[in-house]
Amino acid sequence: MDNTVNVALTFYSEAYESSIHSYTLPEEQLIYTALPTEAIAKCKQERDRMPVLILAVNKLAGFFVLDAGEAVKEYTESSGALLIRSYSIHPDYQGKGVGKKSLKLLPFFINRHFPTINKVVLGVNYKNTAAQHLYKRSGFVDTNRHIFGSQGKQFVYQMDIKKA
Repeated sequence: MDNTVNVALTFYSEAYESSIHSYTLPEEQLIYTALPTEAIAKCKQERDRMPVLILAVNKLAGFFVLDAGEAVKEYTESSGALLIRSYSIHPDYQGKGVGKKSLKLLPFFINRHFPTINKVVLGVNYKNTAAQHLYKRSGFVDTNRHIFGSQGKQFVYQMDIKKA
């Protein structure tokens, strides 16, 4: 996919429900992230979690959750931060620039919907080198902090959100 493909971020809408339910990932990726159906169920229980859709030409190409809850404190001491959870790109769109483009759009999305936020943080498993490379190429930096998740050690990455 070249740069002319239209990638957009939008909050979850039930209009994409059938795409959400048919969204799958290879088993080797599922050990690092949750499927959108699972993540949305948690978002409905915890109001600080907001599901976000990654659209490519108006089709569901990826998914993540922005978490403003207490869990953020595990990743950063900074107030004014959001935690990215359950980030994934659907296999049909992997390797086509959709992931990088979606993360490049993230600062604009954050500025528009969360004007008091100045950084986003995430944990990436130390074995998940593909995700590490994507995050680093997209503007995230390693904070040299580590946390331990269900699949072991995670690097903590962050992206400063510059205000326009």
